[in-house]
Amino acid sequence: MRVGGVAAGAYAVRVRARYAGPRGEVLSLGVEGEVSVHAWPDPVVSLGARARDGGGLQLDWTGGAGADVRIVQWSGEAPAMGAELPADGLPPALPWVDAAGAADPPPGTLATVSAVAVLGERALAGPSTAVEAPQPVAGLTAHRTAAGRARIAFDWPDDAGRVVVTTAPAAGGGEPVEHPVVRAVFLREGLELPVGPGAVRITAYAAPRSSLATVAAPGGAAGQVLLPADVAIAYRVLPGQRRMLRRGPSVLRVSLLAPGGDPGAGLPDFVLVAGAGGGTARPHRPGDGAELCRVTGSELAAAGTVEREITPHPPAAGPYAVRGFLLGGRAASVRLDEPSLTSLVVR
Repeated sequence: MRVGGVAAGAYAVRVRARYAGPRGEVLSLGVEGEVSVHAWPDPVVSLGARARDGGGLQLDWTGGAGADVRIVQWSGEAPAMGAELPADGLPPALPWVDAAGAADPPPGTLATVSAVAVLGERALAGPSTAVEAPQPVAGLTAHRTAAGRARIAFDWPDDAGRVVVTTAPAAGGGEPVEHPVVRAVFLREGLELPVGPGAVRITAYAAPRSSLATVAAPGGAAGQVLLPADVAIAYRVLPGQRRMLRRGPSVLRVSLLAPGGDPGAGLPDFVLVAGAGGGTARPHRPGDGAELCRVTGSELAAAGTVEREITPHPPAAGPYAVRGFLLGGRAASVRLDEPSLTSLVVR
């Protein structure tokens, strides 16, 4: 026999039987006993998850009024909704979910979590939902290869079949563009993406492994790098102007190119180097020969284009090969626009 709608407390219960007698229905004397009605929590009736801005998840539920709602992960199959459970037999509450439902699952988590309503020593099993946190992507780097394009590199995360690389304007005002990357193609060909001339924020994270899970925003699990705006320094060696029967000194022209707008501060210096020993020995590094000309980054920033006559080195030498290099400042992030190597001859 089950009686509903009884408030929690101690009760005396009498059970009497009713049976037919010769003069009508007769009630037995009955038996009495004492029982206690315990309070049970209101059940949790729904549980959902959504990605939270800035990383992590937000878990939302309905029901469980007046109860301690705990988010747990069962080691085996989850109990049916509404199952009555002893509170001391529950799994521990997940440490990465707070009382308000804000969840920060560790990177790489793929789990089915359940809501349990707890009141004192008693608990009721609630609904479950699947959640996932992207695996981390380490070693993310990016550098521009040509106008409007960049080469992207990173360490492929373990067990990830795909990685998602997103590009978005660093200054905001635009939606991120997603580029799914397949492991086999990445390892064979690498990754080069169109990024435009402006500064770009590049993010990479492992793609979800489950189509049924709610995926946390990558947040700290994502590799992220800021690719500066496309800034290039171009140089050309121009033949000197004719003066009577002779040609004047060759001229070095160095120009600052910033298609994305403001080139920013800290521009590197440009140096023109003659190969050691003269002739066709072409320098491969700044220290491979003698420095002929230097144009500082501040000069380029102020003038945009600077021209210098090239003093022959040594003065009596014939034609010899030269090459330009960027030194100091943001040399690693500024693109050097080189002319054809065959044109880099001072006569």
